[in-house]
Amino acid sequence: MALPRGALHRTPVGDLRPGDHACLLFASDEERTAVLREFVRGGLDAQDKILYLAGRRDPHDPEALLDRYRLPAPRTGVEVVPLDELRTPEGPLEPAALRDRLRAAATRSRAEGYRALRIAGEPCPAPQDGRDVRRLLRYESLLGEEFAAGRALAVCQYDVRHCAPEALDAAASAHTRGVGPDPLVRTADLLVVRTYRPPGLRLEGRVDASSHRQLRDALRSVAGVRGDLRLEMSGVEFPDLGGLRLLMTFARARAARHRSVELTGLAPRLCEVITLIGWDRTPGLRLPESVG
Repeated sequence: MALPRGALHRTPVGDLRPGDHACLLFASDEERTAVLREFVRGGLDAQDKILYLAGRRDPHDPEALLDRYRLPAPRTGVEVVPLDELRTPEGPLEPAALRDRLRAAATRSRAEGYRALRIAGEPCPAPQDGRDVRRLLRYESLLGEEFAAGRALAVCQYDVRHCAPEALDAAASAHTRGVGPDPLVRTADLLVVRTYRPPGLRLEGRVDASSHRQLRDALRSVAGVRGDLRLEMSGVEFPDLGGLRLLMTFARARAARHRSVELTGLAPRLCEVITLIGWDRTPGLRLPESVG
C-alpha cells in the first residue's frame, strides 16, 4: 500500500522532541500499538506528562490504559481526557476546544515540573468528504500553533485503510514529520527497522561478524509473524557469508511453517553469489524473478 507523498520520510518515534507534531499513517493495529507504546514509554522515561485523548472504547483509567500497552503504571504523570468532553452537540470534535484544553494542559505540565506535554490518543476520524478534510486541516493547524512553542509533542494517527488518498495527503502536509517504529538495531554500521506494509524488516548498512548477533535478534523478533515476510535490502552493503547463512537459516525455519521470506532490493553482485553457492534453492526463500 503506497503512502502519500508527504509521509515518505518517517522519523523513529524515539527521536521525537518537544515541538514535534508528527503523523503516523498506519495500516495495522499492530503497527499503531507498537509506535504508541514506544511513544508513551519514551515520555515516561523523559519525565514528560502524558495526556491521552481517549475514545469511547479506550480505558479512562490511567493504569488500565498503560496496562493495555504493557507498560508499568507510574503514580503520577498520566492524564486521560475523554474526547466526548470536546465534541460539539452534533458529534464532531471542536478544534478550538481541543486546542484550548491542550494549551492549558501544557502550561500546567510545565508548572508541575514536567519537561513537556506528550499527547496521544485514539486515531483521528477518517475524512469522508471535502468538508471533513477542511475540518481536519483546521484541527491540525490549531494544534501546530501549540507545538511551535516547544512545550508539547504529539503523534496524530490516521488509518490508511479507511482514508481517501487526498485526505492522507492533507494529513501528511499538516505535520512537521512522519513517524514510525524505533529501529530494532541501530549501530554505527547497521540499521534494522520493523516494517508492516508489507510485514518484515528493512536493513541498511553493513552485515559482518560484529553485527551477526543483532541481526539474529532482529530476525527472531519477526519469527512469530504468521504470514510471509519481506526483507528489504537495497540499503545493504555486501554482507559476509555468515550474514547470508543467518538469512538462509531463517528462510528454512519459515519454510517448515509453510511460510516464505522474500529478499528484495538485492544488489546484482549479491544475487550472483547467492546463485553461485546454490542458496537460491533454499526452501522458504524467494528472490527477484531475474535471479537465476
